[in-house]
Amino acid sequence: MKLKLAAAMLAASFPLASAAFAQGAADLAVIDACLKTAEKAGGFGGACVGLVADPCIKAGEGANDDVTKWRACAARELAVWTQKTSEALKKVKAGGLADMIKAVEDSQKTFAASRDRFCAVFDKVEPGMYKGDASYCRLRETANRSLSLIKLGAAVNEH
Repeated sequence: MKLKLAAAMLAASFPLASAAFAQGAADLAVIDACLKTAEKAGGFGGACVGLVADPCIKAGEGANDDVTKWRACAARELAVWTQKTSEALKKVKAGGLADMIKAVEDSQKTFAASRDRFCAVFDKVEPGMYKGDASYCRLRETANRSLSLIKLGAAVNEH
């Protein structure tokens, strides 16, 4: 009986997982397209930060659970920038410069903890002042880190 219930619950979760995967892929495509445009123009990509979360947050304004929706919007884009960071770290490592790799790895060990300590303060301010609270802060901090790592990865793999 427990096995049948577990199987039914698993089967019911597939459409949700599929929809989440599709949303994640669409969010990634938006950010990737923006980053390509920024790269062609010689830019850093800072304008790409918030492209997923900001319209989502705007759409959630005024709802009874708007604060929860804002946080979820920020978390959606944070997932993209977390993936971009992981990809960028692989490129930095592929550059093979041992001293840079060590410096980046060492700083990555403390980055998430530092970001999370800092961003926690945004959960203590009025929600409308910084929509998405700590979640949006983590998104911005991670995105900025990712953009720097993307540039570094490109620089160490130019030749």
